[in-house]
Amino acid sequence: MKLFANSLSTAKGLMVLLMLTVFSCGTQAASILSLSGTAEGVKYEDDAELRLSVIDWSAPEQLAAIETAYRQYQDDSDLEAFLETVDQQDTRGYLFTAAATGYRIKYAWKQDRGNNQVMHFLVTPGLKTRNPYLWETPNNNSPAFTLVQVEMSDENGVAKSSLDGEIVFNEQGKLQLQSFEALPQFATLEDSTPYYLK
Repeated sequence: MKLFANSLSTAKGLMVLLMLTVFSCGTQAASILSLSGTAEGVKYEDDAELRLSVIDWSAPEQLAAIETAYRQYQDDSDLEAFLETVDQQDTRGYLFTAAATGYRIKYAWKQDRGNNQVMHFLVTPGLKTRNPYLWETPNNNSPAFTLVQVEMSDENGVAKSSLDGEIVFNEQGKLQLQSFEALPQFATLEDSTPYYLK
């Protein structure tokens, strides 16, 4: 009888643990977009893996907040004030390299062009700062943030960054890279989003 009671208690405990696990999985935000590929400019080929996951696109008011703050930053060079505004925005996803810790996406918007998509992500801290020893060329210019622009054609695309180019405003007042086509690649990517999320 005592053995039965212990077994019943164990079964109840396992059931509670199972329910908590299911609940926690259900409350985690699923990525609406997953990209995977290889980064350029790493010292060792084994460190080239790169992943980018988007939880959601930034709301218009969040885009506007960062755009306004960036204009102000251009005028007064107050990096601390700009980063304070950036940090106040919801994290929209993560970019992971071979470093143990990823980069937070604080600004995310996209343009659809038929089968092609152009995506823009402001990440903090700046790329190549999590583990600077992975890279042939370190980030000496903008350690606090980086704008990453991704152009996808069907399932494949390329990423370039403000480490190699200038951040400008487009006609709609959104952040993008100047002269994207002329910039060197930061990474090659492919769409690895599960089919049921597309």
